[in-house]
Amino acid sequence: MIKITYDNKFNTKLVLDLEGKAKSKELELLLEKKLFNGKQGEVFVNVNLDREGVVYLALEKGLEGCHEKVRTAGFNLAKKLTQEKVSKINLDCKEEDPKLALFLVQGLLFSNYNFEKYKTKKAEEFEVELSLLNAPKALKDKIKEFEVVLNGINVTRDFVNTRAIDLYPESYANEIVKLFKGSKVEVEVYDKKQIEELGMHALLAVGSGSDRDPRFVVMKYFGNSETDKHITFVGKGLTYDSGGYDIKPGRSMFDMFSDMAGSAAVVGAIKAISDMKLKANVVAVTGLVENLVSGHAYKNGDIISSMKGSTIEIGSTDAEGRLTLADTIYYAATKLNSTHIIELSTLTGSVGVALGSDITGAISNNDDFYSKVFEAGEHVGEPSWRLPITDTLKEAIKGEFADLRNSIPGGAGTITAGIFLEHFSEGLPFVHLDIASTSYGNAKRYYAAGSTGVGVRTLYKLVASNFCK
Repeated sequence: MIKITYDNKFNTKLVLDLEGKAKSKELELLLEKKLFNGKQGEVFVNVNLDREGVVYLALEKGLEGCHEKVRTAGFNLAKKLTQEKVSKINLDCKEEDPKLALFLVQGLLFSNYNFEKYKTKKAEEFEVELSLLNAPKALKDKIKEFEVVLNGINVTRDFVNTRAIDLYPESYANEIVKLFKGSKVEVEVYDKKQIEELGMHALLAVGSGSDRDPRFVVMKYFGNSETDKHITFVGKGLTYDSGGYDIKPGRSMFDMFSDMAGSAAVVGAIKAISDMKLKANVVAVTGLVENLVSGHAYKNGDIISSMKGSTIEIGSTDAEGRLTLADTIYYAATKLNSTHIIELSTLTGSVGVALGSDITGAISNNDDFYSKVFEAGEHVGEPSWRLPITDTLKEAIKGEFADLRNSIPGGAGTITAGIFLEHFSEGLPFVHLDIASTSYGNAKRYYAAGSTGVGVRTLYKLVASNFCK
């Protein structure tokens, strides 16, 4: 557990060896004896039995704009300090760059997350206190803000990591209500009957195979009383996805409890925004369903309707996310005073083939809006890449016997899925972020295994930089 304090001078000092410039006889000896090589992220702990000494952290050349490397170094530093039982250490911001200190602290704080909900024996916790000496107020304020955002990220991670046996549409909706009780976020939960009255036929079709009824959740935060206009977050809320009659291989179903990561991201983001009391208006919406197989489940070849009225030919029951999102996006576009819509979903496996596990795929109908999303993601370490929309691919999603098809043979699956969703945005500035490959996976950089909480920082930064009064 890392704790950040200020102006408590301890006997152990943290030295950032930036570009090999840290000078001391001790460091020269360490380098000479090859006990410390000064490679990016390398940590050397030299602390005596009285817990006095120095800790060196190497940072390579050219780190301007490479904040991810500093965050990762901070994460690894936290693990090393815990391993070596260094409980108190200080960093002097007069001697070190405060900007580097910020990203370093962010990495340190990321190390605090550990999902142990299902373990009977919890890991032993060791507290490390890092004191920032001579920290300017601006740095303290930025760290405080990050701690609030990180809490939102961890809310997201907890939801995503919770298994479907515990987190299903009704229980998830109840947890959202509980999360925002007493806050400035107003939560509305629609049950199956109310969803039917809204005409959300596509969402209902996806949930038709489950014994658990769907839920539709609207979260409203109005921090700017001068207008009721707002940006809307949309998140995919598949609490479990078997693939339906296009059933997934067993191994591919193992982590399908995480198919609601888009939904969890918008919940975590609006939590951070409200906790920071941003002077902005934000609404978040999500449709919560399970995609299972039964005698009631929708089938390949079915033609269903949608809230918009557009008919959809079911090419694959495993292309279920775009169906739930079709109704959710249309609701955001027509039932709310949305000025912009940004949607996050674990939508396609093909996005990982194209971009790997570090870059989120994006589709947008608006250059200006996407540029703001892109910049926000770059700033916080959640990069995205915009994929092209062509007339040929627009034609490809049109159905032979219906208005649209939810799945088409051939390639460009990530793009056609995004084009399908844009159809329901009613011309509003729209960005779709496919987080299928970036939201969940093995431990990497400063993320523990499981949920990364991706999207929370991007959404928060997007609003803080562009939609505040």
